Formats: sequence, structure tokens, C-alpha cells
Amino acid sequence: MDKKGRHHIVIIEGYEGYCEFLSDETEERISMRGLGLPVEEISEYLDCRITILCWSEWYHYETGKTWVPTPATRPVLQPNFDTVPDPFRSERVKRIPIPARDPEYWLPFDEKGLSPRSHGLINDGGLLSFVSYCLNKELQVLYKKDPFQVIILPMWGGLGYVSQMAKATKVPDTVDVPFVVAVTDKSVNRQMANQEGIWIRHAIIRRQMEDVSLALADLVLVFGPRGNKIAIDGRLPESSPPVFAPRFIDKQILDAISHASAAYTTDTRKYPGFFLYEPQQASSGVLTALDAVTLLTNKGVSFKDPVISAGPSMVFAPMKPRDFVDYWSSRGFVKDLVREQQWEWRREYPQHPYQIFPVRLYPSFFDHLPNVWHELAKGSFVLLSPAAAEGLAPGENLPEEILIRGDPTPENVADFMGKIMVTDVEKLDQIRRELCKRIISAHCGNTRQCLITKTTAALEQLLHSPHQSQNLSRVALMFLDRRISLRAHAEADKPPLLPEPKPHTRKGTLTVVVTCYEMGSLIKDAITSVWASERQPDEVLLINDGSHGKETHSYIRELQKEASLKGLPLTVIHKQNQGLAAARNTGLEAANGEFISFLDGDDMIEPPFYRIALQILDKYPRLGGVAAWAFIFGNDIPDGFWNAPQTELPFLFIENSVIVPCLTRTELLQGLGSYDTRQRYNYEDWELGVRMLASGWPIITIPMHLTRYRVRRDSLYRSMTSVQNQVMRELMLNTHRETVSKFTVEIAMQLENQLKQYVYTEQTLSAPYNNSNHTLPLLKIFLRKTGRIITHLLTN
Repeated sequence: MDKKGRHHIVIIEGYEGYCEFLSDETEERISMRGLGLPVEEISEYLDCRITILCWSEWYHYETGKTWVPTPATRPVLQPNFDTVPDPFRSERVKRIPIPARDPEYWLPFDEKGLSPRSHGLINDGGLLSFVSYCLNKELQVLYKKDPFQVIILPMWGGLGYVSQMAKATKVPDTVDVPFVVAVTDKSVNRQMANQEGIWIRHAIIRRQMEDVSLALADLVLVFGPRGNKIAIDGRLPESSPPVFAPRFIDKQILDAISHASAAYTTDTRKYPGFFLYEPQQASSGVLTALDAVTLLTNKGVSFKDPVISAGPSMVFAPMKPRDFVDYWSSRGFVKDLVREQQWEWRREYPQHPYQIFPVRLYPSFFDHLPNVWHELAKGSFVLLSPAAAEGLAPGENLPEEILIRGDPTPENVADFMGKIMVTDVEKLDQIRRELCKRIISAHCGNTRQCLITKTTAALEQLLHSPHQSQNLSRVALMFLDRRISLRAHAEADKPPLLPEPKPHTRKGTLTVVVTCYEMGSLIKDAITSVWASERQPDEVLLINDGSHGKETHSYIRELQKEASLKGLPLTVIHKQNQGLAAARNTGLEAANGEFISFLDGDDMIEPPFYRIALQILDKYPRLGGVAAWAFIFGNDIPDGFWNAPQTELPFLFIENSVIVPCLTRTELLQGLGSYDTRQRYNYEDWELGVRMLASGWPIITIPMHLTRYRVRRDSLYRSMTSVQNQVMRELMLNTHRETVSKFTVEIAMQLENQLKQYVYTEQTLSAPYNNSNHTLPLLKIFLRKTGRIITHLLTN
């Protein structure tokens, strides 16, 4: 609370920059302020302060390829976001920019730019993944300077992912306050409509971030039935139901709509004229409208005036670097439509001749807080998709003549446009005025008051009462099959049974197995890091896998002596060299702890890892394992971060996202059959991760850098040939043929995307991370051989 005893709420606005461009229309952008919530009314009802954090300082840094590492739909020209005024006047509300500074250098981007680690995060996980990581740090700073009690943020973009996962996994210094997620739309809908693909790596990670953020939320706000369905499907059945919230609408616009509801606009208007005014992209419905006009003209329907598509020109992601208008204008059927004056491209908002009754089309597949009210205030008729109608007039039944039922397909849009063309203009005007009246009723009557009351009551409960966190292990069920909603997973969940532990196993004990083959002094670094843990293991097993070198044996003896003098846990087991999997199985068989974790002899552990991971597994026995992010260091590479996404199927068949060490239960690994000794070259861990998820045991990754992963010139992974890689990949896929067969299409799409990244000449990675020359031969062989397996699985 502040000096006046007021609570403090923080609202995080959606990231709406160059890569995430939604609109440059002033009224549209104003409607997005404060996540579209009536912020001033909420602050008044709760007598609280509200700080709105925005991203305005970040946007002009996005223009380079480094900041846009994946093909994405974005404006051809850099928008100017600085001209949009803030609508807030209350002294309780302030809107401030999030500092544009690098999370490693902790300096403004202008001063030193991006650190190599930041470059790596953007290239690895996408811009919004980097933004979420930075936001977590900035929230920690703000909380210490000006404490707050609740955070409200958008589901869209998954901005809360890192902070919410940090809170769920009890990361030190995390901001432990309730998180409220506002649901507008899912970016996957936009990506699919824009033909960007949903099985590319960055799209997978972003979808995961959004879904995890929604699932972990302490409270969910929705604006309409579309958001309500998204929330119900993406939440646990036992979660609190979504709360319908009112959207902010400026009083001047309401006054204009009220005037429009009484004004007749058809005195001399003879026929309807159709237009769009949105960014020129498929998700705005431009391509749908274009196809709808084509369908109508093919049926002999002729428009008296061309259908106008106006708005900022956008890059057409599937055909980079061409823009949307240029690409479609080169198509023969579009040339015919333009020549026959059935279609017209424009940039500015269209000014119609007075005799035309304006009909604005909103056939969008995705909308983030659209401002349809502003168009109605101008006296236009509107045709709305479900996405565009969200939150327009809560509690009111909208006229069926303006609503596209179901998906806004070209057939549906053409059908509605055809009906409007043959409807008397006087009738259309009646429908328009009736819609305006219902909007006034919704936003000026009891319905809005009820929504405000319910929203503020839900927020007040979070402010004054302890909140119950979501069950992390049940949330993690979504990772077992990402094609299925969390609710469906949770309702059908039948937890697999754990094998009985060994009779002598003591509850809560931890065994750490460290494997070593000719590690020399590195083995001392590894064991010393284990001993330095905040939660020291009860048993440390050092498996010497047939090392003969004097240096390695000398350091092992030195460690044994230190353990004996200081009473530190260490048991050395010497064995004949049989490979990493066999060495780990030796440790697994000898382990006496209830929990077990493996560490390679050249890696290190950070002090908090075992303590945090054990707390999670002890609290959530439904989890199969707990891993964490890693620092990367070593030979011939820059220091970097490995911010692995949560381990999920089917993505795990494409990329190993389980970072060793992963802490799990000893009896679980034994019940799964231990490590597969046929696997080599780091596929040991990868295959075991697949087996764990395929058996119904989800894995959680802590969003904190708690391990140190060393890359050596002679490591197994670096010394692996392309042929060896293919042998291992084929073995893993064949081993899990039944599971792979469930995901053949998704796996094939991900492999295809990886191939295209190296076939096309355009490279989006920054120079230090662009190793395509080394990867291309291996990848081509890998995809060619793996493709044969996928093809076989698809046809058998």
C-alpha cells in the first residue's frame, strides 16, 4: 500500500510494436490502452492506484533482422506510435514505459545494444520470449521500489510466462503476487490466418507461453463468449470460472453512437458500398473479403462501386519479402477484379460519395481489442466476425444481420455481403440504428454496472484474501500432447502408478550421480558444485567409466580425500567403459535416495537447484521430473543462455529440451527401464525424456539459470558425425514408433520447417549464431533419412 493506504495494481499492456503490429489507427490504439479495461473506473471502485506499463520505448529498436528473427507479418513501413494520446486523466492512474534496456548489460539499448546472450534469446525463442524474460526482471525492480499487490496482463503474447512460472516454481526473488490474465485472442489464430505456420519453433514456444500463462493465472478476465471459451478450454476444471469484464469506451464515442442511433443516414443514399480499413493482412480478413468478392463476381453479382481494402501495407509472411498488396495484385483474378472496378486497394480511410451507404467489413480471424464503436459513431453499417464482435455490447443480443455465424470463411462472408446488397438501404439503416441503441444500453445501463461490480469484487478478493495457486503438476498435463486442451487432459487424467521403492530407501533423500570419463580437473569442478548446493545431496555417486588417465585418477583421489576430511558425501564406483547410458544405469542401480539427479562430469550445478527442484517434486508427486535453464560456456562459443521451453510432445521429437540435470524419482526411472544403452551421443537423455512423457509423466523446467552446461571440442555431441546422428535419431523414432505415429503430421511439419530455414537464402540469425554452413550438410541428410521414417509411419 502507498502512504494513503491505497492498494497498488500493475497492468502490463500487450506488446504492439513492429513485429506485433495490430493497427496504426488512433482510436483503435486508444482502445488497447490498459488492456481495454475501464482502468479509471476500477481504480475508483477499489480506491487503488494503478500503474500501466507500456512498451513504447522498445518499438523503434525492432527494425533490424536481429529483432525480427522469424518470418512474420509486419508493416512494410515503420509505424509511428508516438502520436497516440493517453485516455487517462485520473490522478490514481499513471502510464509509464518499461525501460528499453538489456537484461545482461542493464544499460539502455542505445548505449551498448544487445548482449550476445540477448541476441541468443531472441534467435532461440522469439522476440516475445525475450520480452517476457525482460519483463520478469523489470517487475522485480519495480516491486522493490514501489510494491504492488496484483498484476494484470494479457494472455496474448505470453508476456507473463516467465514471471508466472517463476512464481509457480518458487524461484528466489520472484514477484509473489496474484496474476490476472485478460483473454482477448490467441496469437495462433493470427498466425494460422496469416499463413505463418504453427509448427515452426517460435510459434510453438509462443503458443506454450500463452497457454501456460492462462493456466497458471489466479484470475481470468474475459470480454465475451470467444474469450470465455478460450479460458474454459485452457484452464483446469477446478479453477475459478472466468469473470466477464467490461471494456473501456470513451464517453465522446458513446455520445456519438447515441447521436447515430437517432440520426437517419439514408436520405439520398441509394446503395451500400463495402470497405475494410485494417492492416493489409490475411488475419484482418482482407484475403477472405477478396475471395468472397471473387465468389460473388463468379456468380454474376456485380458491385456498383468497388469493394475498398484500405490500411497499412503489410509484409506477406509466406512470400517474404513481398508485401500483401503487391503479391495479391499480381494474381490474375485480382487484376480482373481491379480492372472491372470490383476491388480497389488504398492506404487511407476511404471517403465515399454521399450517395453510398457505407458498410465496413470486419471478417477478421483475430482481433486484439477492436474498436468497432468508432466506426458506428461515423454512421457506418458493420458486418462482424466473432473475433471483431467480442465485447462490443455485453448482455445484448446483436442483430443477426451483422454477425457472421461461425468462421469468417469466404463462403460465409460472400453470403452475408450478397444479402446486404439486396436489402433495402432503409432496412439496413434501421438495423444500424438498432445496433447503436443496444450498444448504448449495454454500456450505460445495469449490464455494465454489473460487470464493473463483478470485476472489482474479484480483484478486491485477490487484494485482501490469500490466493490459492494452480496445481502445477495438473497444468503440466498439457505437455503430454499439445494438440489437446488442458481441460480435456485434466478431465481424462489417470495418473500412472509408481513402482514400489526399495525397502531401505529413506523418504526425502537425494542421490546425485556424476559420470566421468577422462574429465581431468573438470570432475573436481562438477563435484565441488554439488557439494556447494543449498540442499546437499544425501549421497553422491561418482561413476568412473573406465578412465585411465593419471590426471583424472589424481583428481578423483583428491576428491575422496576432501570428502573424508570434511564429511562430504562421495562414493566412487570404478567400472569398465561402456558408455554414458551404462554408467548412469550403474549409478541408478546403486542409488539409495528417493530422488535422483544425474550430472555430467564436465558440467556444474548452481547452489539453489536441488533445493528448489526437490520442493517442487515433493509438492507435486504427479510430475515426472524437474529441470532448469542453463548457462552455456566453453570452447569456441560465446557465453549464452539456454532458456529451454517446457518439454512437450510432439516438439520433443524434434529438439531435446530436457536440460541435464533433471531431478526425478529413483523408482520412476527404474520402472521406466533405466537408460537405453543403445543410445549414444547425448541421445541417452533425449530418449529418456521422450519415454517419460510418453508414459504420462510430465517434466517441468524452472525459469532460472541453475545449471552450467559446458561445450567442449571433444564432447560427444561435437564429435558426432552426421551418420551417427542419423543412426541415433532413427533408433529413437523407431523405439517410439507408436507415439511417433500419433504425431506424424506435426513432426513432418516441423522437419519441413527446419529444412526450409536452410534451403532459402535469407538468413535471420545474427552473425555469431549463424552456423548454417556447418549445419546444412548434416541437416539435409537428417531430414532426408528421417523423412523416410515419417513417410513410412504416415502410410502404415
